[in-house]
Amino acid sequence: MFTCWNFFFLLVGISNFVDAQRPDIVDEILPEVKQKNQIGYLNCTVVNKGSESVVQWTKSETVNGGNPILLSEDDKIVYQGNDQGINEDSGLKKYDIQSRTNGRRITYMLVIRYLAEEDAGDYLCTIKIQGVEWPEWPKKIGKLTVQIAPQIQPSINSIYEQNIGTSLQLNCESHGNPYPNITWKREDGQELPLGGFQSRGAQLNLTDIQRNDRGNYICVADNNVKPPDNFKVELIVFFAPSCRPVQSSVGQAQNRRFNAKLECIVAGYPQPSMVWMKEGENGKRIDIQDDDKYDITKQFSSQLQNDEFWYTLLVKNVQAKDYTKYFCVGNNRYGSGETNIVLFETMECQGSNCPSAGGSGTSGLEASLSSILLLGLLSLFLI
Repeated sequence: MFTCWNFFFLLVGISNFVDAQRPDIVDEILPEVKQKNQIGYLNCTVVNKGSESVVQWTKSETVNGGNPILLSEDDKIVYQGNDQGINEDSGLKKYDIQSRTNGRRITYMLVIRYLAEEDAGDYLCTIKIQGVEWPEWPKKIGKLTVQIAPQIQPSINSIYEQNIGTSLQLNCESHGNPYPNITWKREDGQELPLGGFQSRGAQLNLTDIQRNDRGNYICVADNNVKPPDNFKVELIVFFAPSCRPVQSSVGQAQNRRFNAKLECIVAGYPQPSMVWMKEGENGKRIDIQDDDKYDITKQFSSQLQNDEFWYTLLVKNVQAKDYTKYFCVGNNRYGSGETNIVLFETMECQGSNCPSAGGSGTSGLEASLSSILLLGLLSLFLI
């Protein structure tokens, strides 16, 4: 006897049979992570695809004013972009579909070449079923992440000019995917003004700026996608001159055609003008000119710091009147600075250019033999 229960189980069986034959998307669409200019792959596997259904890939992120873009239907690409998506170097298209069948399962692999930042986002795989409304179509989303190497924004200034005691904030903005880590350091490897050799973050705060803070600061952006990016910022600090002697006093013997070298290091920015002076009678200062008596030169040394300049004054053929105080004076628009060096008398020649102990053309051994011979003659004379 056919009962209501029999009819119910019959409907359930028919429903299960119909559901078992209905097209569907199986397996998850694994996310894809690739770097810029590489190739991305997204796989959508369907079962029970009949002649009344079409598998579609759609770029679902906001493109062209927010409208999704239909990329493919089954194994046919229907969109290649405004330029037809052909790469000039390889001749390959931007998008491609590769399908493979395994029993009732068909996998449609969306291939995206020459990945760019705008290719990142969600890609929707849909089975369009004839006679079925869109909300009932099987759908799954695949996510494509395009990693972008860091790029520092070009709006950052490359040169800053500051006065002593002022403050400054250096900013370094960068973009990339993933978002880059930003680090500040000094180009010369010295400590940063606030301590430490590195500072993490887009901002570097400099307070109470001093002359030693002058130099190049480097912003480095890195997100483990090669290559990292960097940008150099030059900090110029204006300050009044300061002077220091290489030796605060220099000795030399007089009246023997010996020279004396006085040396002074001047620091300042802008570069100071520098003059040598000497103390004359009654303490009055006298300007020194580069002439037959004095030789003024500017030296160069790798040991100098930023904005330091090495000057020398050569006092030729030292005489008694040359023993006095000499002044090294630097000037710029922010002020002036000076130091002094004393030239004093010695009994013997001082410096690397002194003649040998035996005199010109006579060795030390010859001088010793001459002394012995002279003592012998004196002894004979006294007998």
